[in-house]
Amino acid sequence: MPQAIDGVMVGQAVTPQSAEEIATILADASQLGQAVIPVGGGTSLALGNPPRGADIALSTRALSQVIDYEPTDLVLSVGAGARFGDVQSVLGEYGQRLPLDPPGGDDATIGGLIATARWGPLRHSAGTLRDLLIGIAVAHPSGTVTKAGGMVVKNVTGYDMPRLYHGSLGTLGVITSANFKVLPRPRAEVTLVAEFDTPDEAFAAATRVRDSGDPTSALEIGFDGARWMLATRVEGREQTVRAIGDRITGLTGAGTVLEQGDSVEWWRGYVTSLDPATAPDEVTLRLGIRPRATRALVEGLLPVLNALDTRVTALSATPVVGSVLVRLDLNEGSAARLGELQRIALDLAESATILSAPPAWKQGIDIWGATPAGLEVMAEIREQFDPKRTLNPGRFAGFL
Repeated sequence: MPQAIDGVMVGQAVTPQSAEEIATILADASQLGQAVIPVGGGTSLALGNPPRGADIALSTRALSQVIDYEPTDLVLSVGAGARFGDVQSVLGEYGQRLPLDPPGGDDATIGGLIATARWGPLRHSAGTLRDLLIGIAVAHPSGTVTKAGGMVVKNVTGYDMPRLYHGSLGTLGVITSANFKVLPRPRAEVTLVAEFDTPDEAFAAATRVRDSGDPTSALEIGFDGARWMLATRVEGREQTVRAIGDRITGLTGAGTVLEQGDSVEWWRGYVTSLDPATAPDEVTLRLGIRPRATRALVEGLLPVLNALDTRVTALSATPVVGSVLVRLDLNEGSAARLGELQRIALDLAESATILSAPPAWKQGIDIWGATPAGLEVMAEIREQFDPKRTLNPGRFAGFL
């Protein structure tokens, strides 16, 4: 367990053994006016505004069991403290998976991935964990454990409560278990990597791939501080994968072709290289914009960053999603410089979230930038179940 969370010292650490025990701990903390920070795998603790307090760090790791798994029905129920890698191993025995490749990888917990809404390049084709979530159980500072959804995949009318917890950063309750629809693993895959001298060339190649109509699992433009590249991942039946791979090679001039396990490991390394946790002294931003404006955002952002005397150490763009992640060496950083950077980013993009920065630089800044959709509903739920702001106080948008 961490001794400090985003620069705030932790008072004590607890590891409850059940959802009911978590609810009791939260109720007691609420009565005593204590702040509780839920902790899963500890891979995303830098995400969010610095907490107003951290009297208790509450680990969910004891809730790591597979509760129910029906491979023939493609549904899974699992404890929130289960490691993502362990869940994937269980599903892999039946040729299935959760199509997610988030930062934190195998060590992230299921509850943590829901609470932080982290995702990776597979979002291009598979969406996020929100799209797979069909049921959830949550412990609240009111001393109650609530459940929503179930183990049946169906259309939902009205407000989809399980998905509301996705990305709520533990402010609406501590997730104790979750139910998902799962998908078959692809039989084959290939990754094609092409290198370019300029972002213009990389985006032009990505446009050719997109306009070809060939299905791709991931399509990423990356920059490592020296070279630009386009990585395309194709999954499916072996014959289909080979045919699509050959066409994409012709469209992009890919010089590197990686198959099966080599492809999997390449993407694992790519995601790890972008993980904010690997560079805690730098600033990582995620910008969002309309997908077709992704190229213009990157081309407009780079000269602005150069004028601000910041060095881009890594950048990735997901054109079909409209997402750009950029990691920066801020050079004599401060809260004033970080705030200026976020304001400029918001002038260029529709959203600008500071995924990671040294805690002292985040003081007084709402790292979320723009107000996320559903915040009013979340505030109402929090007022009902956590009126004293016991859970992750101040960490979410609007310092909720």
